[in-house]
Amino acid sequence: MAPTSRVLFSLLATALCLPRVQASVREAEVTAPGNPHIPSKQCAATGQCAAAGACECPAQHLGLSSANIVPRLSVQQDTFARIETKRVSGVEINIYHFKQPERLSALELPFKILPLRAIELSDVVAMEVPAENAMDSWFPGYAWSVLVCKRCEGTHIGWKFTPTGTNGGQAFYALIVESIDKEQEDPLSTAAQTERLFASIRVAGRPLAALGLAASALHSISAA
Repeated sequence: MAPTSRVLFSLLATALCLPRVQASVREAEVTAPGNPHIPSKQCAATGQCAAAGACECPAQHLGLSSANIVPRLSVQQDTFARIETKRVSGVEINIYHFKQPERLSALELPFKILPLRAIELSDVVAMEVPAENAMDSWFPGYAWSVLVCKRCEGTHIGWKFTPTGTNGGQAFYALIVESIDKEQEDPLSTAAQTERLFASIRVAGRPLAALGLAASALHSISAA
């Protein structure tokens, strides 16, 4: 084998050994800031409860695990918008987008909620509402009550949903959440560059030209 051909063969072997990068689900950061439609009381600024983050309800510290995620639920069709599927620290979650029904609130405010089997209940109070309202539920078969944190003048953080009748369900909590997708590199970039390398070699046709193109392409891949 000629020296040029041996070098070209070595470059091709290197290219073949490049890792195959698989596409992955985008990770997200999820927080539970409470009702976005109610202005913050900003009690920390007044000094009334500024010690150790006392204005943040313990339930808002999301410790997400697969065991704590509620499986997909049936929804109230006239108030349901969509479901966002996110991945947080490797745990797949479903964020439900709803609006208030006009029959209960003329404002029809939108909310994004994350159903969880359990939350930290320190300082959390479930405020009951009239039965006819509670039964008009985003999740049919579950009656709702309002979750507030008494630590800081009753911050509204979400809802508790309790099964009605004999549907066999279990109570769960739905926290008001926001999510932001994390930045990440394009998982297909290395594979795409490798494909361009082989395309260049096929087009070149001659060993010396192919050698120059292959070296240039491999340099670009290693620098990425």
